[in-house]
Amino acid sequence: MGLVSGLVDAAVVLFSGVLAVAVPLIDAQVCLPEWLYPAPLLELKRWYGETYGDYLMAEKPHFFTGLVWVEIAFLWPLSLANFYGILARRPWAATTSLMAGVSIATSMAAIMAELLGSGRASDQLLRMYVPFGVFALLAILRGLFSRAKPRRPTATSHVPTARKKRA
Repeated sequence: MGLVSGLVDAAVVLFSGVLAVAVPLIDAQVCLPEWLYPAPLLELKRWYGETYGDYLMAEKPHFFTGLVWVEIAFLWPLSLANFYGILARRPWAATTSLMAGVSIATSMAAIMAELLGSGRASDQLLRMYVPFGVFALLAILRGLFSRAKPRRPTATSHVPTARKKRA
């Protein structure tokens, strides 16, 4: 079980790292003004849209713009917390993983419904989005089944002691 847990942790850390970088630099270009971004980042987004045929990034439908705002306000901070929390073995990382996984799963349900329902998505574009659905599932499982190891009291930690009754 330790190997599986380690692999899930590695996958969640990897995707959290990707989201920590991609959300503010690439995804946020959907709803923030272009003048905030240097030309190379604008070109990277344009290249991605053309290469993968991501019409959602190019056309910016309202539901997609709303999902990007959720990414900026909610998912991006959670990704940073996951990245740190898992690597530092913080007990609260299970909660942030669960929250991030549910958020991504919800967003991916709407995005995949659009991609599959519209008939406009290329196989290449679907292959780009599907790993995020898998990541959502892994993050949810990590959040549900990860157990924080109980900490042993140290000399500097406060351990309550029994009070003596005074007469």
